[in-house]
Amino acid sequence: MNPFDESQKLVRCDVINRYREASVRLVEIDAFKLWEYLMTHKHGLKISNPSLCLWVSSAEYQDNEAIFDHAGGVEPVDRILLDLFDAEYGFSQTSIRYSRSHETEQLVHILKSHVPEHLRDSDACSVEIISGMVVQQWANHGQRPILMGLQN
Repeated sequence: MNPFDESQKLVRCDVINRYREASVRLVEIDAFKLWEYLMTHKHGLKISNPSLCLWVSSAEYQDNEAIFDHAGGVEPVDRILLDLFDAEYGFSQTSIRYSRSHETEQLVHILKSHVPEHLRDSDACSVEIISGMVVQQWANHGQRPILMGLQN
């Protein structure tokens, strides 16, 4: 197993939609700035309170539970891998999302609704759910926004 499969840096943020409904999103740190731009400018969402956290697989968490429990807030979060195989072009594409465990079933349903209907229940579409935990920093110590890659 690849050691990078055991953990992933995420940004946890609050989201408010145009109906003033609030939710929490977990986005890979490398994709956050682009995701934030698209959600704000294309979908009209309000993004606030970004904070850095670390997703670890359940196995990794259990191996180091004492350390993680002292590092910050802990919350069950699943890694969802949606794999689509395009037979015509001969390649597969894997999309990875993170969801608080109690919201995973709903997110899988939403993701599959974006898959062409003829593929949803075929061998060309698979969903794998990897349980894990998110460890969130107790407090933000920085005076500036989180560094998330190259800046303009």
